[in-house]
Amino acid sequence: MIEIDKSTNWQHCNFNLTRIFMYNRNIQGGRNSAPFGVRDHRNIHGGIYDQDPERVPFPFGVQFSRPAKYHTKGQKFKVGDTVWYELSGRFQNSSDFIQWGEGTVKRIVDVEKDLYQLAGKTWNYDHYTHPLIGTAGGPNQYMSPTTKNSKAIYRTWAQVNHPNSHVRRNALLGVDEVMHPALMSVPGEAMFKVWDRETIPESPIDTFSSFFDGDNKIDGSASMSTLPPQPTLEYAREKYGPDLQFQGSKQNGYGPEMWGITVEQLLAVKELEGYEESMTMYDVVKNLITPLTEGRGVGYALLINNDKPLRAKYMTSHAWGERYDHFVRAINDSRCEGPFWVCAMALYQNEDMPSITISKQLGPSIENGPFATVLKQATNMIAVFTPAVDIYTRMWCVFEIFMAVKSGVNVQFVALSYQYLSGMENIYDAIFEHGKKASPSVNARCGNPSKPINSDEKKIRKLIQAFPGKFDTIDSVIEWCKASYHIREAVHPGMGFRSDPEHYLFLGGPGRFDFLAKNLSSAALAIDRLEEVSERITERTKSDDLCNTCCIL
Repeated sequence: MIEIDKSTNWQHCNFNLTRIFMYNRNIQGGRNSAPFGVRDHRNIHGGIYDQDPERVPFPFGVQFSRPAKYHTKGQKFKVGDTVWYELSGRFQNSSDFIQWGEGTVKRIVDVEKDLYQLAGKTWNYDHYTHPLIGTAGGPNQYMSPTTKNSKAIYRTWAQVNHPNSHVRRNALLGVDEVMHPALMSVPGEAMFKVWDRETIPESPIDTFSSFFDGDNKIDGSASMSTLPPQPTLEYAREKYGPDLQFQGSKQNGYGPEMWGITVEQLLAVKELEGYEESMTMYDVVKNLITPLTEGRGVGYALLINNDKPLRAKYMTSHAWGERYDHFVRAINDSRCEGPFWVCAMALYQNEDMPSITISKQLGPSIENGPFATVLKQATNMIAVFTPAVDIYTRMWCVFEIFMAVKSGVNVQFVALSYQYLSGMENIYDAIFEHGKKASPSVNARCGNPSKPINSDEKKIRKLIQAFPGKFDTIDSVIEWCKASYHIREAVHPGMGFRSDPEHYLFLGGPGRFDFLAKNLSSAALAIDRLEEVSERITERTKSDDLCNTCCIL
């Protein structure tokens, strides 16, 4: 049942107990007799149930979920946070067994018991969250360029067209917060913080000066929308020289920027003799690629494109422990044009020619190796997420994402769009599942984690230690990329799903709002972690400055 703070004024709440009984009697007639359902708002407009939402009880028998679906264990809330609260039970206007509402934390009721007082919403929604969009008599979905503008549009709509007269009046007065008795003492477990749709995090590093210019400043600010224009190969060669400063071994006279491969060619690997669906990238390289390229001195990409080598416009970051089928389908589903730079296909993987070993192709330094060379002229980088391996635990992956952002290359997250059967049918969202927790880059590894640190990892760690924030700098970039991705993915579900709210303070259920809830909560988590890491970097910088001052004195 709904928990109410012991300090609640019960004299004020007595009317709710009576109406809960009245409400229960009214819903006995079936789904369409529910008085507060959006489906019926045209019938109740101005009628007996046209009451102040603050005085309308929540549906009979529902209780706060513990925990809410997207609640993060240990998550704490502060006054002013925008949150969604979750109620579970049998709802009349929805097949879902849970419903969400949005609110603002107004007071911390009890720190030890983790209880909060929330203010609910009625009209002050935006084009991401408005619960009446797509319903009969509801407003249109105005895709406003700013949240502020869309809220103004929906406020105007509410002043004239909202089915509840009290909401219409409050909209005219500019009053949106509803201090409902049921929200006087909400358990933290029943809530999850969501992106406020106003905060757009800036890049924690300077994305306009190239990482490869030796400029390691960490005080720049930019967003994905303000990245420099996509470079051409000619521009990159003019800036960095004809070899793009590559110091490793070339293949047939071509540098790594020309070791590209198309998505069609990646898919065709599955047609090679000996291919099996269960193969990982490791298996494909060992059993299929190296036998085909043996003694050729070129990687698979250049082998099949030798007559017309392809410029690699898309850098690809991924983990070799993934299933090859998942990897290539994720790229195909992304609809990215390519051609792609895929390490497994680009490098000559055979160690049978002393002049072009893997070590010699990588060159003496990471800054002048194949990965850096490709990024100097790439238009995009895609980070590929699949169920088998969390790329945030792979040192090369997190460092490649950092290098891309530092050099102004747009980073895109792509994942397999596929349904899995796991007890019940569900969609495994690797981007969400791998990104919802903090993954300190200092713990990431190259190669087999059970073995000692290899030469690649030593080089990467040495480079990272040279930055003012060290591994915190990498973590800040990763969290910024997560937040940027989820903010771009946040979109109102529109009319496609039915999950009508059962109260004017509710949004609806997961049948309609699950994808939005996932992205709003993930963006909020990433922004919070970005702020925490940024604070650590600031404190470390202050400490270092103080030490330097003391040394001078």
